[in-house]
Amino acid sequence: MLSFNWWVNRQDPSGVNVFDGGFIGLDNIGVFDRSAELPTGGSLEQADGTAWMAFDCQTMLEMAINPSDYDPIYENVAFKFVQRLL
Repeated sequence: MLSFNWWVNRQDPSGVNVFDGGFIGLDNIGVFDRSAELPTGGSLEQADGTAWMAFDCQTMLEMAINPSDYDPIYENVAFKFVQRLL
């Protein structure tokens, strides 16, 4: 939960969170040095961060559903992940 919440609140340099396609570190090899400005200006964008967060959210949802069979308090946690996923 701590890791998931950290990523949910993580923002790229333009203030976009990872659910909106922010940089997430899945692109370790690239043509441009991201610590420097691009040679022609502009900015880099990528979409795989959003897919990774959706996968993480789905995994957390599955983990919250399993114990909800035994303890109904986990239903609220599972519902939170459903909301985030959608």
